Amino acid sequence: MRFAAPAMLWWLFAVPVLAALAFGAALFRRRALAAFSGSESHAERFRAEVSVHKRAAKTIALLVAATAGIVAAARPQWGSGTETITRKGIDFALVVDTSKSMAAADVAPSRLARGVAAASSLLDRLEGDRVALVTFAGKPAIACPLTLDHEAVRLFLDAIDVESVSVPGTALAAGIEQGIRALGPPAAEGTVAKGRAVVVISDGEDHEGGVDEAIAAIRQAGVVVYAIGCGTDQGAPIPDGESGAYKKDAEGQLVTTRLDERPLRTLAIETGGKYYRATAAEGEVDEIAKALAAMDASGSGTVLKTRWVERFQIPLALALVALILETLISDRRTTS
Repeated sequence: MRFAAPAMLWWLFAVPVLAALAFGAALFRRRALAAFSGSESHAERFRAEVSVHKRAAKTIALLVAATAGIVAAARPQWGSGTETITRKGIDFALVVDTSKSMAAADVAPSRLARGVAAASSLLDRLEGDRVALVTFAGKPAIACPLTLDHEAVRLFLDAIDVESVSVPGTALAAGIEQGIRALGPPAAEGTVAKGRAVVVISDGEDHEGGVDEAIAAIRQAGVVVYAIGCGTDQGAPIPDGESGAYKKDAEGQLVTTRLDERPLRTLAIETGGKYYRATAAEGEVDEIAKALAAMDASGSGTVLKTRWVERFQIPLALALVALILETLISDRRTTS
């Protein structure tokens, strides 16, 4: 046996407290009756009209109802079976730029924070889709492999930081290609291909080149790219990790980073996707979510899932019976 909501069982500790309150209330009534009647002999005449045993039975019935109700709320389950589930959905990779330039604050609170917020919002809008998370600066890495667990992806997403970059630089094409690898091999010839997409979030700066080769790889893999550009045309200086300091060139001049939309737009358009600029209203997230939802999707495979049989009906029925009995029992003493 197992409980689907075991946290509810903590409320069982309240049952002894209710029992103690009921006992205290009985003592209070006894003393109040003695004070009201003026003498013990008069109090006994009043008590003779009430059955102590029936009143105790009513209290026990209420305690049983409370206990059974708490157990029912914890959803006891026993007995299980398996069922075959076919998932319908697409596979997509979130490819997030974590280079130093993403720390620039030309969009509040920073380019990276704006991009992470957009990615998180996209996860909220999509259900049943497998997601992978890839980060890249000078070198790409798979932060989270393809999974249906969006909350796991969100945990890795929240941990993204430009300070964790091991290789400086911005290898946009390599990040995209890593995203394709994270999606796995395409469907075999003669089968219906699942929808496959890459959502890249970057300021567009590219120090390594290779965008044309990346486009060829994207087309071969049957992947569509949607791009979100973070930053502004005016740009901003790049924080260097020290408090209040910014990156400077060899001549001591501040290094300004600006949004470069050209490679992002090229990647998106050449692969059948679309390019958007990141906004606080996240309208671009809505558009990408609609586009991904509209992509053709086939069953990505079948899985056997264990289904436990719900048994909350038994303690719930016991609680209802106890409440009915408490209502039907009269605490008046029967006279012959």
